[in-house]
Amino acid sequence: MENQFDPNRASNMTDTFANLVPLLNEAFDLAAQDEVAQPMDLARLGSYLRKADDSFSHQRYGATTLRHLIEQFPNHVQLVKDDAVYPPRFFASRLDGSTSDKAPISRTPQEFPRTITNESTALTNDLYDFAYIHDENWENLADLARAENWDGDDQLSILTNYLKYTFSRLVHEKKIAFAKPDSGPLASFNTGLVDRRFRPIYALLVPNKIVKVPGRRLWYLEGFCVAGENRLGKQLVNAFKPLPESAYYFDNPADAVFDARAEVHVDWEHVIEENVERIPVRLLERTTQGFEVKALEGLSEEGAFAYKQAFAAYIRNDDFAYRMLIQAFEGALALASKKALWNYKTAIPVYHPARNSMSMLLPLSLLSADTVDLALVVERQPLSGNYQGHTIYPIHWAYKNARLIARPESDWLIPTV
Repeated sequence: MENQFDPNRASNMTDTFANLVPLLNEAFDLAAQDEVAQPMDLARLGSYLRKADDSFSHQRYGATTLRHLIEQFPNHVQLVKDDAVYPPRFFASRLDGSTSDKAPISRTPQEFPRTITNESTALTNDLYDFAYIHDENWENLADLARAENWDGDDQLSILTNYLKYTFSRLVHEKKIAFAKPDSGPLASFNTGLVDRRFRPIYALLVPNKIVKVPGRRLWYLEGFCVAGENRLGKQLVNAFKPLPESAYYFDNPADAVFDARAEVHVDWEHVIEENVERIPVRLLERTTQGFEVKALEGLSEEGAFAYKQAFAAYIRNDDFAYRMLIQAFEGALALASKKALWNYKTAIPVYHPARNSMSMLLPLSLLSADTVDLALVVERQPLSGNYQGHTIYPIHWAYKNARLIARPESDWLIPTV
């Protein structure tokens, strides 16, 4: 969208730069005192900016969002994008000793370390850079694996997203396997999926000999297989001992279970002001009297943006409506905590490949105790053991994120088209 940052709305760009850089440094210093790892979620950075200056808001500097404001300081703050989740999450880290003549920082997933040393081969952690994959392979994998709703479309987007980030985790753990049998070099990895009889499914790759492939990827996906079955399964057993291991996400098993005794604190300003399009329309109609509630589905991009800005301005000036919305969310959070105490499977772990970190998803029932409307993303704080709530996801987004680890065994998180 054009004009996402308008320096004319601030006093001037020089003043903005001079005022914000010290504030950014103070926010990062406060985060360091709390032992918050970098890069940190932008919502958390916003919390520390407000902690450093309780009058801080990105609108004051002429920016529509905090991200658009931070992007004006590429020599002081590095933004990294985690597109494993939808919508993508952004994280920020301070650049120490940076100067204004440094080259601009690329804000793409390639900002993360792209290679590791695995035996004698330098590996990219991007599956699509590592190997050429025919589209038909995805359909074959979906047919071979235990039946799941992989998004209900022809693109199998949940499946492709799952395997892309499973591969990234396997590279991180150095679990991509290589062999050199007489028939020629092979590579393989464990997909983490199982077939109908719960046998692991492996990817088998051969050297890429298709010269016309863009980027000349070194490997070609021959296909997916079960050990010992059919041609590929027999090749796998002949070449690899032991067979490739599956990805493992929990250094501490406790990370997979929500501690219902811990406190949960939420950045309500971020959740409510910046995510109006995710809040149920019926809840907004009940809690806001002086604002025209709309469904965003029929609005243009410009119309949706204007609606979100109007809502943020309204809710900041209507304390009663703000309190009512917060009470609804806090009530839903209290109910979610009770459910998690009753059944540990209520809270669902989520892996973030960009930071190699874990979060949990909690169900929020805002309108009825029997219906889950949204998922709250919370992250365990290493120092206190409490949880920080960062944002809210619609259910289909939450499922896509949770499926990076395993199919959620939950009565509330199910895939939707």
